[in-house]
Amino acid sequence: MKKINIILCYGFMLLLVGCASLNKAELLAGNNPEKAVSEVVQVMKSVEAKQVDLLADKEYLKGREYLEKAKKGLSRGYENEDILENAAIAKAYFLDAKRIAKPRNSFATRIMKARKSSLRAGLRNSASLVDALEDIDDDLRDETELFSESLNPLEFSKFQQEYLALEVKAVQYRELNGAELLIQKAIDNDAEDLAPKTLRAAEMDLKAAENVINQSPRSPDIYTKSVQESLASSVLLVDTMEVISNAKGTPENIALRIVYQNRELGTLNKNVGKLRANLKTTKSTLQEKEGVLKSQNEQLAKVSTQVRFQQAMEEARKTLPKDLALVYQQGNTLVFRLKKINFKSGTAIIPESSKPLLAKVDLIIKKLDAEKVIVQGHSDSVGANNLNQKLSTKRATSVATHLLLLKGGYTIDHIGYGETRPIASNGTKEGRAINRRVDLVVSVKK
Repeated sequence: MKKINIILCYGFMLLLVGCASLNKAELLAGNNPEKAVSEVVQVMKSVEAKQVDLLADKEYLKGREYLEKAKKGLSRGYENEDILENAAIAKAYFLDAKRIAKPRNSFATRIMKARKSSLRAGLRNSASLVDALEDIDDDLRDETELFSESLNPLEFSKFQQEYLALEVKAVQYRELNGAELLIQKAIDNDAEDLAPKTLRAAEMDLKAAENVINQSPRSPDIYTKSVQESLASSVLLVDTMEVISNAKGTPENIALRIVYQNRELGTLNKNVGKLRANLKTTKSTLQEKEGVLKSQNEQLAKVSTQVRFQQAMEEARKTLPKDLALVYQQGNTLVFRLKKINFKSGTAIIPESSKPLLAKVDLIIKKLDAEKVIVQGHSDSVGANNLNQKLSTKRATSVATHLLLLKGGYTIDHIGYGETRPIASNGTKEGRAINRRVDLVVSVKK
């Protein structure tokens, strides 16, 4: 029995020695666990940009494993020492992967270029595309004996074509997943029976956009119009289904007519028309009282703006989910507070799932006859100030660029405020989530 205890003790000591022997890299963040995790995330992104996840996958995956442990510890309030240790080990693995990958980086340059194009197209936003990428990567590593052997021309062509095909699918997902989700939502609500013509039109527009992207995946100027048409068709389908669901038994053609009327006309606009008629009468009888007329014109402009604001806020209340967006008046402007664009950590790429929300916001802004929209990016206080500033600016730029593609007819500007304008406490997870937002400040024509 004593001998067994000695063996077990020896084995436990070996295990401890093995754990202790793991390499740890120096963390620039010092003893701050949040900044340490943020630092290692940036290191991971930098090695991913060099495609180290392909060239040194074992070390890269180990780095991700320890980074996830550090993230988990941070979210669950583990001891700082444990979080920092996992972050340091993760960073060491990433740096080791970078070192191992360096001599392999010159291998099959054209294939690597094709793979990188698929990543730039936003492939990592789709779990199924990431799985497909990993399968191709595994095959490439096997065929080349971990990049120690060259490919013959047929093998080279095969892998290059597979990565290029992934790029097309990544662009299609990035541009059209929002429309596809809306169509699927309508199908789930029985659109095949309740709105078959509108559904067919949306599906055809989606397929047409996919085909255009398939032909020119790197030419937004060619496929953007088709993408916008697909998104507009899918939004029309969802709006039509909403009318039918609110008044069961409504025929599809009647529901469509209601949708178009709601878009083009607002009941509050009738009040504006009456005010303009009254003003015209007043002008004819008070030609000599220019001061009064000027005052009335100014008052009319204010009332007209207020009516449009009320109309926009009412439409936003009906069409925008409360957990995703908030609309309120701030002086002479209307503010659309986008609570959840769902940017991935450290990125400024708009997820496809958030594009339908931006499309609906754009439609409301167009009806306002907006003159200018300022996109304001905000962040929480996690991470370095300068990184938060840059990230909030990039995210504001992404939203402004997307709105520009929708061609709303208004001028667009953008600015990033970083962590300087919090609206909730950064001391809690909930407060930080609230502070990570994008605000659209809209001013209208008078």
